[in-house]
Amino acid sequence: MSSPAGFLQVFDLVLTTQTPLFIGDGKTILKKSYLYDKRTNRVSIFDEEKFFSLLLEKDLVDPFESFMLGRFDNLFTFLTQDCHLTESDWKSAVRYTFDAGAALDAHHTLSDIHAFIRDAAGCVYVPGSSVKGALRTILLHQMICEEGVEHTQLEPDRRIRCGIIPEGKYLHTLKLKQNRQDDTVNSIMRGIQVSDSMTVSDGSMVLADKWDCQTNGDLKKVPVCRESIRPGTPIYLKLTLDQSILQGRITQQSLMQAIDDFNRYYQETYLRQFSEPRNTADTPSQNCLFLGGGSGFFAKSLVYPYLGKKRGLKKTAEIMQSNFKFHHHDRDEALGISPHTLKYTKYQGKYYLMGLCGVEIR
Repeated sequence: MSSPAGFLQVFDLVLTTQTPLFIGDGKTILKKSYLYDKRTNRVSIFDEEKFFSLLLEKDLVDPFESFMLGRFDNLFTFLTQDCHLTESDWKSAVRYTFDAGAALDAHHTLSDIHAFIRDAAGCVYVPGSSVKGALRTILLHQMICEEGVEHTQLEPDRRIRCGIIPEGKYLHTLKLKQNRQDDTVNSIMRGIQVSDSMTVSDGSMVLADKWDCQTNGDLKKVPVCRESIRPGTPIYLKLTLDQSILQGRITQQSLMQAIDDFNRYYQETYLRQFSEPRNTADTPSQNCLFLGGGSGFFAKSLVYPYLGKKRGLKKTAEIMQSNFKFHHHDRDEALGISPHTLKYTKYQGKYYLMGLCGVEIR
């Protein structure tokens, strides 16, 4: 740790992926747009301009248009069998390549891929805003629990029909704008800054599929593929705590304690309601946080601690039923948990939850 200014505490924040991690950029790579080589079980993503130049050079624009409009979806088969090209022909047009993991099967229909966020140079990174958002949820959980009150209902909000947790009550405590408590200038989170991570190599990427787990441990595969950071990958960021704002309320030690408290809540309130599927991987239960897409409602919602378990279950079931009318969330109260499915992915023959990261602050 170093202190470049009197109140600034700057730490190395190291996240180590315990399970596949996905943070999307909102883009989808269509199944006809990437190349899947079943021999190597790898996916190649083309640079669009270079790939189109290749098609022009080989006089393949019309055949490619027919392929895109046709019913077949395997680009590798099209290039090798229909166009008689080899890897050396298209190699210079490839932008990046990564492991397909267990997500694709050449004997079945390929799936569209949800892309991981990348910087302007095309490199994978973890946005600091995503990590700060996870820390914000964890700190809110700690503050709600310290209050020690089970509330009877969520606060009304004209934008969200089901109501909201009054986060400003817990976070907007700086009193810099006395007449507007809800203004974010009053938020204690101004004292926490998280940098974007160093870039992550494409060699650390893997394609993650999606499995819905029922409370009895039964699994059902869902046709979703996500470009993800594989387990065991360290991710390096900088964490700055500005004690001129925080005034000792949030420290390196208290952050780690809040992380452990939230993880315990997640384990006890949610995970224990589900039987583990067979071949579930062993993952740590301390010094970890959930991050990114696929980590589920519980990793980002505080309805249960705010309302208490009974009211939290009822309200969550109402929220889920309102948003997903055909997923039978009206039965969640009888099951004793809502949402009633847990999200898994498969990696090297084992099932993993998404987005679990070990945390070190040093």
